[in-house]
Amino acid sequence: MPINVTYNVNVAYKPKEHYIQNTNTMRLLNIVLALLISHLTFAQQSGNTQVKGTISGAKWKKINLKVDQSHKGYEQQIYNVQLNENNEFVFVIPLDKPQVVALSYGANGHARIYLEPGDDLKIDCQAANFQRSMYFSGIGGVNNQMFKSYHERYPEVSKFKTKQYKQGTLYYEIPTVIDAKMQLRSPYSFTSEMKRYKQERVSMIESYARSFPDLSPMFVKQMTANATYEWAHYMLVYGYVFGEKKAIEPAYFDFMHEVVISDDDLIGNAKYRRYVQGYINYQFDNSGKEDDPYVGQYKVAKDMLYGETQAFVQSESIRRGLDKNELYVMLDVYHDFVSTTQYEDYTNSTTDLFYKKNRYAVGSQAPAFTMKDINGNLVSLHDYAGKVIYIDFWATWCRPCVSKIEMTKTVQSRLDRSDVVFIHISLEKSEERWRQSVGFRKLDGVHLYAEGGMDSDIVASYNVKTIPEYFIIDKNGSFVRKPEQTDALSLKSFLETME
Repeated sequence: MPINVTYNVNVAYKPKEHYIQNTNTMRLLNIVLALLISHLTFAQQSGNTQVKGTISGAKWKKINLKVDQSHKGYEQQIYNVQLNENNEFVFVIPLDKPQVVALSYGANGHARIYLEPGDDLKIDCQAANFQRSMYFSGIGGVNNQMFKSYHERYPEVSKFKTKQYKQGTLYYEIPTVIDAKMQLRSPYSFTSEMKRYKQERVSMIESYARSFPDLSPMFVKQMTANATYEWAHYMLVYGYVFGEKKAIEPAYFDFMHEVVISDDDLIGNAKYRRYVQGYINYQFDNSGKEDDPYVGQYKVAKDMLYGETQAFVQSESIRRGLDKNELYVMLDVYHDFVSTTQYEDYTNSTTDLFYKKNRYAVGSQAPAFTMKDINGNLVSLHDYAGKVIYIDFWATWCRPCVSKIEMTKTVQSRLDRSDVVFIHISLEKSEERWRQSVGFRKLDGVHLYAEGGMDSDIVASYNVKTIPEYFIIDKNGSFVRKPEQTDALSLKSFLETME
């Protein structure tokens, strides 16, 4: 989430009578204070890494820096500062690992820069040509000159020019130009081309390292890793996706032995994380084990990885598993993780998600609410205490929702018990359209309208992320485990057997 930087200036001043009476002295103090306040851009929150610079011809007076923390389960951190009267800026940020961060200026000024903890990087550029005009100096300056040069030759591929393949529980993203090679090339031909692909990039990095001895060893390692793990990712996707179609032999996957899968120096490197996570997904998917895939990936990571890399993959497996599964499925691995890992950043974010999920877990009390029904009467959840309650969230613009609510209409008409209440909560954009739809479809049950749709309080209370969504609540007001099948017959049978 965005970090709002607050600047404070504390001036220690011991009053004495002759100072107070001295108007010239007071006037001087006011001038000093004004100068301090005018330079508040340079007063930052505590940190170990500094990025400063000048933007010539600046019209916008604000610049931000984004640090990706998604691998720890957090949103990106956004630092905002104002340019001073000389169009200068300073960021001082806490950084624990080398990584690429993003600078944004104005509507179209975007640049990626490389930072290591302790850097004191200076950037001079022009507002009209923000990224291309950048000149780097200071600690980290040589690294970024090469970083810029490398990406001018090998630019990052736009998301609009990529393709995704779903394998196991992950989507593997590749550039469309690489996908075309995968479609056309034999395993031998593709392997040879990818070897050249990697070697060309590694050779360029090695050439820079020889020519510029001031490049930091860690930067050279990170850039070499970019080339290596990008190559390994493409090799993995080709073998994983096209293995059967291309009759790929097991020996093809020997490339995996060339790739280190636990190196905590690289945990801030997105390409490294992508490959390791994809590798663990592949290993579980080909293990033949019948565990839940997220539980299985956790166990594979425990066996094959170590250090912070292990904590990253395990926490990702738990977080994604909590998102897709009932809480009880992930309970054992969650408890194992929080009791064994030493990396608090990962346990904290995973625990936050666990407790959030626990609010909606089987046996947890359903959040109370009071809303108006279609007739204008106030309806509360506790009005139906002692009954089984089926609650669904829907809207007419959601076709699966319409199919689902028509299905529940059938269930209601055939249900052999009278103590089941169906509550339908509409997230329709128009209240009038909701009313018309309920009347037109002759829908039974209790109908409520959530003003604000996906931004409404009831959606937040029930943690609804997508629709259709539904919950079943027992006579004690607690969530129960949903039936595995949600067709009309299965739902009818499930509701009839509930105590």
